[in-house]
Amino acid sequence: MSEARPVAGGRRAAAETAPLGLERIRVWGRRHRRTLLAYTILTPMAIYFFVFVWLPLLFLFMLSFTEWNIVQWPPTFVGLSNYKEAVSDSYYRRVMLNTVVLGTSVLAINLLVGFSTALLLNQKLAGRGIFRTIWYLPVIISGAVMAQMMVIFLHPSESGVVNIILRAVFGLKKPMLWPRDVTWMPIWVVVFTSWRGVGWVVTFFLAGLQSIDPVLYEAARIDGANSRQLLWNITIPLMAPIIIFATVTGLIGGLQMWEAPLVMTGGGPKNATNTLVFSMYRDAFSNLRVGMGTAEAAILLLVLTIGISFQFRFYRRNYLGEG
Repeated sequence: MSEARPVAGGRRAAAETAPLGLERIRVWGRRHRRTLLAYTILTPMAIYFFVFVWLPLLFLFMLSFTEWNIVQWPPTFVGLSNYKEAVSDSYYRRVMLNTVVLGTSVLAINLLVGFSTALLLNQKLAGRGIFRTIWYLPVIISGAVMAQMMVIFLHPSESGVVNIILRAVFGLKKPMLWPRDVTWMPIWVVVFTSWRGVGWVVTFFLAGLQSIDPVLYEAARIDGANSRQLLWNITIPLMAPIIIFATVTGLIGGLQMWEAPLVMTGGGPKNATNTLVFSMYRDAFSNLRVGMGTAEAAILLLVLTIGISFQFRFYRRNYLGEG
């Protein structure tokens, strides 16, 4: 005990001799240690988002009010003319309609097929691991490669794979000219895009199904519930967060459809498969109308924001009980 007193006295003396400002900083640092740690960890990410997300987004909105061909600087300010053209021109109205119709069709197919497939793959089936892998394979394969394979399958000659199958099964006389068919090419684009992304949806739904406690099903069966009642009263309500996540991500992916119009159709035939992302790419880098391309990107961002806000509002109102 006699040896501890000089140490304590030495610390007290050092604190008394230290500058008053430094001592206050030390005390403040000890009291706000967790806050300082949080800011230390979050600041690099905040700087990253500001530099690589918010600044480009601000630059995009600024360019949308200009006319710029990438070569000449500075861009020419044109006000709202790009947005007026996007709303009034029949070409851009057709592009936006294609984007909404094709994107929502892909979303509906992915949710329906993905949920049904996840229910089947969640059963105790022989070799279900192989089936799960097969369903997920299109996600990891290059989309451009798969789109090029689809082009080969839809070749308009008699040697096209789809035409060979139709001739063998239905006795098709003349080969179908798929790339020129205004009715069928949008359907093939939807089929390809759904095939490309449904494995991702199946993975999330399968993870959500496996997280449901089996005791809930056993208790409901004891009370006399059948399979349909189990689905509507247990599975779907407990899967609501996964469903809303798959809906939001599926809507974003569907409205940003890009690979199929670029590789399979080039936006044709007669702009039947021309989507907003493909149109903004062509305007900005082929036609050198960067201002128009960024205006289309801003419109797409607005549409996505409105669609996602409605989805979250529906989820909060129906599953969280909020007004």
